[in-house]
Amino acid sequence: LQWLVSGSRKGDVLFFHFSGHGAQVPDATGQEADGLNETILPLDYQKAGMISDDTIWGSMVYPLAEGVRLTALMDCCHSGTGLDLPFECQLKRNLSSVNNTDYQWVEDINPAHSRGDVVLLSGCEDAQTSADAFDRHRKEAGGAMTTAFIDAYRAHPAGSTYPEILNSISEQLRRKNFAQRPQLTTSQRFDVRRRIFSLVEGIEPNGNAQIGRLKRRHFKPAKNVTAIDPRLNELLFGGALAIGLASILFD
Repeated sequence: LQWLVSGSRKGDVLFFHFSGHGAQVPDATGQEADGLNETILPLDYQKAGMISDDTIWGSMVYPLAEGVRLTALMDCCHSGTGLDLPFECQLKRNLSSVNNTDYQWVEDINPAHSRGDVVLLSGCEDAQTSADAFDRHRKEAGGAMTTAFIDAYRAHPAGSTYPEILNSISEQLRRKNFAQRPQLTTSQRFDVRRRIFSLVEGIEPNGNAQIGRLKRRHFKPAKNVTAIDPRLNELLFGGALAIGLASILFD
């Protein structure tokens, strides 16, 4: 995580993709409204532990300078706020015109603000799980969100807006009967109907007056947390096939 952002400077564009297993643990800091921290599970999680959204934000989001762009795609269970970004975009579906979709930015009660331009597309809400799917292009298994994103990216030419991309991802998940709902969270607010979706073009300036974590209200840690499936270790070390996302997007 630190390797990705180390040495970054104004004008740099970064990309982070995680397709794997996610979980939740009680939040002891009192920052999270649901009392839970979202986590990702690396291969050595049984020895080294899970990586929380607090750690990811502190290692990969907070250090970014203004003028640095990071696009992230997280395809795992409970990934809605996987980077602890302060703003969630809530879109209201408009069947007549995707780009006339009403939307609003909702700020966390206890936001974590930073200077860089970070955009996260996640596979599901915090309370949901993410499914696996089959990549028809590579004939391999992969995450449903990753597969839907690749199809949407290929289907929409340069110049597509965020609602168009998100709508395409959602439609593909619905067609395959997946209940998960992709989420858009960011470090900076912007007009989603005007900003063109791109992995390399366009950097939003910092609009956050205060930088760092703000605590407006204290929440108790959650008591009921779903246990990690004991079969998970077999899945992590079983040599499961992954989609080479970077080679698809940047070839």
